[in-house]
Formats: sequence, C-alpha cells, structure tokens
Amino acid sequence: MERQGAKQQGQGSSKARKTYEDAVLQAFMTFIETKNQADIEHKEALKQAKDQQAKDDAEIKYKNTLEQARKVRDKIIDGARKA
Repeated sequence: MERQGAKQQGQGSSKARKTYEDAVLQAFMTFIETKNQADIEHKEALKQAKDQQAKDDAEIKYKNTLEQARKVRDKIIDGARKA
C-alpha cells in the first residue's frame, strides 16, 4: 500500500511540475511576443518623431511597456509557483 501512495504522490508532483513549467513557458513566450511588438512600434515611433521631445516620449513609452510586460510575466510565474 505504501508503494502505491508514493507512486500516486510522485505522479501528482510530476503533474504539478508540468503545470508549473507550462505556465512559465507561456509567460516567457507572451513576454517575448510583447517585447517584439514593442520593438516594432518603438522603431516606427522613432522614425516618425519630428523632434527630440517625440523621441523622448517614444523611449519612455517603450520602457514602460517592457516594464509592464516583465511585471505580468513575473506575476504569472509567481502564481504558478504558489499553485
């Protein structure tokens, strides 16, 4: 009986680990997609910027977008870790 319990516990642990790994992978893939889109928009904004203020605004928006994406990624990972 103890062997079955240990085996079931191992399977449960394996499923939990797989769920965690899937969540982390999804979080990083989403972050990369968001970053790639932000990179494209940032380059376009810099091309269209007519003065230094517009370029500075584009830089700030780009940095804020990346920071927000990192926070979302980290929150997903933390949630998966706690589950």
